[in-house]
Amino acid sequence: MIKNLLFSSFVFLCLSVNAQISTESERDKDGNVILYTINTSEIPYTVMFNFSTLQNLTTTGGENITTVAMPGKSRATTLKPRQANTGTNYRYSISFVKGNIYGKSKVEPVYFVPVKEGTAVTAQRMTHIENRLQPEKKNEDYVGVSFRFENPTEIVAPRKGIIAAVSMGKAPEKDNLDFKRDENFIEIYHEDGSITKLMVLKSGSEKVKVGDEVIPGQVIAESAGENYNSGQHVRMVNMRPEKENQDKLKYEQFPVKFAHVGKEIQIEQRMEFTVAHPEELITVEMSKRELKKYESEKD
Repeated sequence: MIKNLLFSSFVFLCLSVNAQISTESERDKDGNVILYTINTSEIPYTVMFNFSTLQNLTTTGGENITTVAMPGKSRATTLKPRQANTGTNYRYSISFVKGNIYGKSKVEPVYFVPVKEGTAVTAQRMTHIENRLQPEKKNEDYVGVSFRFENPTEIVAPRKGIIAAVSMGKAPEKDNLDFKRDENFIEIYHEDGSITKLMVLKSGSEKVKVGDEVIPGQVIAESAGENYNSGQHVRMVNMRPEKENQDKLKYEQFPVKFAHVGKEIQIEQRMEFTVAHPEELITVEMSKRELKKYESEKD
């Protein structure tokens, strides 16, 4: 008699909202255990399986398997018995983050500054909150950029993608703010597996919903920030899933290139300029079908 025991525990890591990732298993005629991920969101997630027990079972990747859960049901890994007619036992936990750790872009992406074209902005790399809370220490980790402007303006998608999260129900509460942890935000998933998060948005001003496809320059919300010391602004941070070690996932925050008049720039220090949205960057990541539709709608 073969005894088959399944012990599953789950450790969830998520960005901004509670994601809906679960697992299922089934056994085939050869005694293999097939594990699946169930992803009820609109975008891929990177999932890591950590096996604490593999009795009479083997995997192609050892005790730690990293896979990508596409929306819907995806095959994650297969556990194969080492010996026939012998009991099996396995135990695992999962962790996951938004995005595709194996995603790639066809071209090196260049982003629009995420405000209406023609807006005069002051761009500046943001500093880590630890530098304010513990000024005796210096944290140089990249945490994104901010774009300040004099008057309220429209916030636009900086790059083609899918709306991954919308949280726009928080009204301004205090004045003279430097930082607020639970700001209104919109997240956009890109084809290379990364996420753009735009923060400090006007409550209830969203023009998109989760699952919508957006193109560069498309209006997605309205600006806010009047209750901050720095005034009206939008904050932008780019993240992608990474392995922190063999059994843990994390988000890496990274700088990106922005479109400017006749060139590309990175925001390393304070800069003042007028926002430009080059027409050619709107279509650079479109498929032939998307490009044809865009051209017909434009005409």
